[in-house]
Amino acid sequence: MILSIAETEPETFTTSKAVPFYYCGYIKPFVDPLFFHFKDVGILFQEKQYEGYCLRRMVCFTTKRRTLLIAEGKSKLVIETSPNKTLYTRFVEQGKVLLQPDEYGITHGSTEFSSIILTEGRQEVIRLEYTANALMQEKLSASTQHWQDNFDQEKSWLYGSGKISNILQQQLNDIINTPANTPEEEAVFGARCQEILLQVAADQAKQITA
Repeated sequence: MILSIAETEPETFTTSKAVPFYYCGYIKPFVDPLFFHFKDVGILFQEKQYEGYCLRRMVCFTTKRRTLLIAEGKSKLVIETSPNKTLYTRFVEQGKVLLQPDEYGITHGSTEFSSIILTEGRQEVIRLEYTANALMQEKLSASTQHWQDNFDQEKSWLYGSGKISNILQQQLNDIINTPANTPEEEAVFGARCQEILLQVAADQAKQITA
């Protein structure tokens, strides 16, 4: 993932393994955090990768309205949500997309930048990302075929969105609140990434047939 703040010079960006004490209460136990320092924005960043799955969690703190730019090194299918604020995202071709805290979005993340508008205060963003190889695994392939068809595209866009059900909310809570450090824990993490994607795929299928 490539991150930058549109209003800030890139060279002002620094990374630290030491999280300032004020922000430690926002850490979740699934993986050790980093802290990104931009000129006007601090980001508590947590990332866990495993066999083509990636869980990224960013808690952004800013005193001014800022634009967080996001791009991927290679194409990913992304499920994202912001549990504490409206997620205001812009895509080059689709324009602005608003997701409420009780909604998720399904996006094609690629090398083209999309942007999240950060308003004053704190914004938490949770992103589950899946590579093409992950989607082609036997358990996922049939349910995700329609998302695989355009996977090589270098643009980023929103496929669709949905309400976060009680089941999906519990799945998200479980995955960010469970350590994933040992091989056994990583296997559970991978299984949970699959279950979340299958739950979202089933929700989307219901929307189509409703």
